[in-house]
Amino acid sequence: MRSIAVVFCLIIFSCFAQLPAELKIDSSFAYIQGYSSATLSRLKRQFDAVDSNKLVILHYGGSHIQAENPTTIARNQFHEHFGSGGRGLLFNYGAANTYSSINYSSTYTGKWTYNKSYQGKKAELPLGVCGMVVETRDSASSLVFSMKAPIEKANNQVQILFENDSLSFDVAIYINNKLITQGIEYVPQGLKFSWADSIKTITLIPIKNPKGIRFRFYGMNIEHEENHGIVYHSTGVGAAAFRSILILEKLPEQLPLIKPDIVILDFGTNDILYENRIEPTLSKEVEKAITWWKSMVPEVLIVLTSTQDLYYKKHPITAGVLFRDLMDSLARKNDCLFWNWYDLSGGLSTIRTWATLGYAKTDHIHLTKIGYQVKGGLLYTSFINTLKRLNSEPNIEALQIPVKEYKEITTESISPKPTPTKSSSFYVVKSGDTLSAIASKYHTTVAAIKRANGLTSDTIRIGQRIKIP
Repeated sequence: MRSIAVVFCLIIFSCFAQLPAELKIDSSFAYIQGYSSATLSRLKRQFDAVDSNKLVILHYGGSHIQAENPTTIARNQFHEHFGSGGRGLLFNYGAANTYSSINYSSTYTGKWTYNKSYQGKKAELPLGVCGMVVETRDSASSLVFSMKAPIEKANNQVQILFENDSLSFDVAIYINNKLITQGIEYVPQGLKFSWADSIKTITLIPIKNPKGIRFRFYGMNIEHEENHGIVYHSTGVGAAAFRSILILEKLPEQLPLIKPDIVILDFGTNDILYENRIEPTLSKEVEKAITWWKSMVPEVLIVLTSTQDLYYKKHPITAGVLFRDLMDSLARKNDCLFWNWYDLSGGLSTIRTWATLGYAKTDHIHLTKIGYQVKGGLLYTSFINTLKRLNSEPNIEALQIPVKEYKEITTESISPKPTPTKSSSFYVVKSGDTLSAIASKYHTTVAAIKRANGLTSDTIRIGQRIKIP
């Protein structure tokens, strides 16, 4: 199959027209690349049919996707261009002891336990489509969602995803403080009902019954009942690496409700940041994830992405180049799509300039609000540019752009020599601390902390001295 190098003008929208040249954004990479005519044709057909067949995008990733920073921009622009299919997935991050989306606050009452995908499998708390799960056995508990801007008035279907089995509590549902009493349909994944007004608040109150012992919540989905427009789900988990996508045990049974057409696997930062290298297992993990997704949803289109440039502990993370090359090669091998954010955003040694100009934070890992707006806008623009190219060249066999070469990269910089082991640091446990919060703060894992301290459970006590590996 012949390849087609693309040198094509980026359609710059007005909000991005004045971006500083110093960011080194390379608009020639603002495409969703594809390596077979069949895959590209399927992408075009999905968008061509959006007026009569809802198109569902499921975007996985780390902290920036959990907070919905870039995905809010992308979602809004997709909705403006193609029509809205609904709000999509929400999760109660408060009960999971983490930060909420920029679009809503999530609070709770009572005692909740939780698991997040970066913490690994827990038999007692299996993970679902949102990458997190919360559970209560408390008879006086609740989950509350408060929208910063009301969800639009429409013929919405609300889906509550919970462990709907003989051990589950019942649940009372309030929207805008009104108790839902009619039209509730119980399904194996939870329940669903229709709501035709705008939505400002949603409250879930677990109710004990004679047989129930707990209420286990996996998320909530709000979509239009009409079959048109785009639904854009933002399902990120802070600190998650690529392997986290493989342990969502409830995914096979929950996906029939979500019905994704496009899945964006937007990982990498937590895979390469701390060791500046590609783990030998990563390639197999990515291919296993691709195979699993295609077995669950045979027609799904999978988009692999590269990371942005990173700088950590006074050193450039040169493994970003290797990660880009790996995702590109796996996309080719497994008939996936590829978004080269690494080269589009400037490539090697640009993140510090982004920080200097206010587009990235001083940790040189995360972007600022305006930086994430740029990323979300360029993701949307990349889809639009690809669709325009497919419309102008209906017989195109591949859309691929040669990656950049960086002269600064050497064998030594990619595989740095071992450095002397530094003495471990320690942390003294304070009131309210959890192992997961400590692991997130110090960019490690709960399992690593437990191994380093000989812990057999997640229980810690105030004043305890924890070794940070």
